[in-house]
Amino acid sequence: MKKLAFLAQTLFFFILGVLMEPNFGFSSLDLTQKVKVHTLSSGLKVLFFPYQRERVVTVKLCVKVGSNYEWDEVAGITHLIEHMIFKGTEHKKPEDISGAVEAKGGYINAFTSYDYTCYYVSGPTEVFETALEVLSEAVFHPIFDPNELSKEKEVVVEEMKMRLDNPYVVLYEELMKKSYTKYPYRRPIIGFENTVRSLTRDDLFYFVNHFYTPENMVLVIVGNLPYDEVLKLSEKYFSNPPKRTLKQVVFPTEPYVEKPTLSWVERKVKEGYFALSFPAPSLKENDAPLADLLAEVLGGGETSRLYLRLKRELNLVKSISASALTPSGPGLFEITGTADPQNFHPILRETLKEVLKIKHFGISEEELRRAKTQVLSSFIYGQESTDGLSRTLATFELIRGTYKDIDWYVKQIERATPEDLQRLAEKIFNPSKLTVVFLSEKAFFGEEELRKIVEKEVLLEEAQVFRLKNNLKVILKPQKETPTVGLALVFPGGVRFENKGNNGLFQALTLIWTRGTKKRSAEEISQTLENLGSSIVGYTGRNTFGLKALSLSKNLDQTLELFSEILFDPSFSEEECEKAKPELMSMLHRQEDQPLSLALKEFLEFIFPDHPYGLNQAGSQAFYQSFTCEDLRKAYQDFVNLDQATLVVVGDFDPVDLKLKLKKYLERGALRKEEKREEPEPLLPKPGKRFTPKESFQTQVLLGFVLPGLLSPERPTIEVLNSILSGMESRLFRILRDERSLAYAVTSFLVMYPKASIFTFYIACSPEKTDQAVAGFFEILEKITSDGLTQEEIERGKNRLFGKYRLSLQSNIAKAEDMALNEVLGLGWDYQKKYEEEIKKVDAERLKDIIKKYLKKDRAYLLILGPNVKSN
Repeated sequence: MKKLAFLAQTLFFFILGVLMEPNFGFSSLDLTQKVKVHTLSSGLKVLFFPYQRERVVTVKLCVKVGSNYEWDEVAGITHLIEHMIFKGTEHKKPEDISGAVEAKGGYINAFTSYDYTCYYVSGPTEVFETALEVLSEAVFHPIFDPNELSKEKEVVVEEMKMRLDNPYVVLYEELMKKSYTKYPYRRPIIGFENTVRSLTRDDLFYFVNHFYTPENMVLVIVGNLPYDEVLKLSEKYFSNPPKRTLKQVVFPTEPYVEKPTLSWVERKVKEGYFALSFPAPSLKENDAPLADLLAEVLGGGETSRLYLRLKRELNLVKSISASALTPSGPGLFEITGTADPQNFHPILRETLKEVLKIKHFGISEEELRRAKTQVLSSFIYGQESTDGLSRTLATFELIRGTYKDIDWYVKQIERATPEDLQRLAEKIFNPSKLTVVFLSEKAFFGEEELRKIVEKEVLLEEAQVFRLKNNLKVILKPQKETPTVGLALVFPGGVRFENKGNNGLFQALTLIWTRGTKKRSAEEISQTLENLGSSIVGYTGRNTFGLKALSLSKNLDQTLELFSEILFDPSFSEEECEKAKPELMSMLHRQEDQPLSLALKEFLEFIFPDHPYGLNQAGSQAFYQSFTCEDLRKAYQDFVNLDQATLVVVGDFDPVDLKLKLKKYLERGALRKEEKREEPEPLLPKPGKRFTPKESFQTQVLLGFVLPGLLSPERPTIEVLNSILSGMESRLFRILRDERSLAYAVTSFLVMYPKASIFTFYIACSPEKTDQAVAGFFEILEKITSDGLTQEEIERGKNRLFGKYRLSLQSNIAKAEDMALNEVLGLGWDYQKKYEEEIKKVDAERLKDIIKKYLKKDRAYLLILGPNVKSN
């Protein structure tokens, strides 16, 4: 299912609650059978899943209290407590909590949802005992220091302002506010500025003392650990929590709206955003899995009804999807998308038509079969990470009362019939309960017009390396843990081989590449993929481009056949080129709507004004308006050269059998020998400042320095430096956010090309805090230049890199892509091993040399983007 990221705090993992479908290859997983359950002497329940894929662990301590347990006067208290939990105890300072975890290569974080709050640590298995110790200490013994509370309130307010700059968040919060009339879900999880500022230390203690009790929690551990160690250490750290009395909460009955309701949010945005909702079941109800299937049929993929009708046939939308919010309380069936605001009227009409068709006429067996495949296959892919597994277990344990109801969920999916889905559609698709929210620069019609539309529609392991005969390098790495296979075919390319006249060439090429071959239309390709539970997509980045595929092991042969067809026989039809242009323009518009994305675009252009490194990765309006399919065919001929490409396959396959299949499907095409392309050496303008006006609630501040690129021997030192300065325990975070409350978001980051990289300090703050933020950057820079970095910072930075890199490689497709990228860029497919060895060699002297050599004030580029900023 397609869902906006902010919608999916718990929703996506409800869909992941699926298990053992013999027809789909689930019988070997036995997820619930592997879970071990133990109740500690304190009454805290422990769920343990033995994860053996990598030496990693995730520990989640989840409390059954979310924002829906709040009342109006304390809205946002649950989220504020989440922020404050790691801000110190009687025995630990704030830096001791995150510092202890980062020192072991892990990371610590938390989230608040409507239904529960979760504190967690992920990282290498060495972090396990530290995770238990800090979570126990922080969650059960917070002191809520008044000074820290005052500062953190300011940080939360900055987070609110950041959210106000995000159209998706504004749209979603308005949808929740209008869809619910009584239930607490109508309030944003983060609360409101006035309520957060009014909360006291006593308020926080009251909430913790009445909800943070062992019987109201679950400790979920997913990792490569012996069970006896899990039990021993869990008992050690969680056996003696404070005595507290659990508060009982009575929730209101939700009637939803009584008539079709419209809310139009007017914002200066380049894109139009829309959302519709109907009532939906709770996860506690038997119909919840059916709602997920119904969402898949309506808007889950490129063969869904809404996509085919509104996108492919009528071309009314840039994007559209459906999802089911099925929490512990009353749910919502949601349809969201982006489009030209002038199309909102026909979009609303056509969407209602498709919704009511299902209500009145039902769905086909084929649609249902495809929906089941998609829901179940998404679960398999989700099991590759410890985070996904642990959240699935926590969700069902806290909301359904037992993790074993994962089995209930899959049985409901298996048993579902077209009649079941039509029955649910008849129940929830009541037009009088419809809520619609539009977000655009101006409103085009009102609630009365909405009601007219409604009335009208109601009436009606080690790798094997070899080359094929066409010289394509192939790397096979079998990994049998899950029945999936990931493929990544990577070519040199991307923005670094574009120019100002064709900026966006690779975005257009890779978008349209998979939309039709000489034998199949785009729709036929989508249908085949969804029938298989597979995906094949084109992708492009700053340095490379290519094709990626994901397949269930049992369907690999058919997926490879289609992969070959797309690779060798793309059509690049005129029809698909024209359909893609609005999508490409929409990507640019969305970039304009996101302050950080826009700021980064301006920043790179500022530093590399006459070089491909300064081009926009999202492309350019001029190219998207003028390109032809012939341009793409020529680019395909010029850049799709198998002699310079690498294909990596990782997953559950037999290498001997797969070699035969690859020869059968991919040993095509004439052998082409060409010189390797290289981008020109970058010529840099004089360092300085650029000011860019942008109407927003926050100012984006980027302070950057040009350093050697990703092929440089200095790269490991540069990455360690970035790791040291970008973590929650970094000087940037601790001083500018924790101590001075200048912002919610403050970090450092790297943008890397082969011949140069940009090391950047970043902060998003209120406009009046801009000067303080810039001064703070230079103050920290001066300090690390003169004094260097501590050994503790260096070790934490290294371990953080190790943990982050290892966690990023949990899925087969991620592993395949990483290996292929490293090979094509000249680092070697086995760069992971070399990378860790080089990182270990980084010391204080190397770091100090890099800082003194490159991070000089007279080498700094400063970009400030925001309100009341005069352009250069």
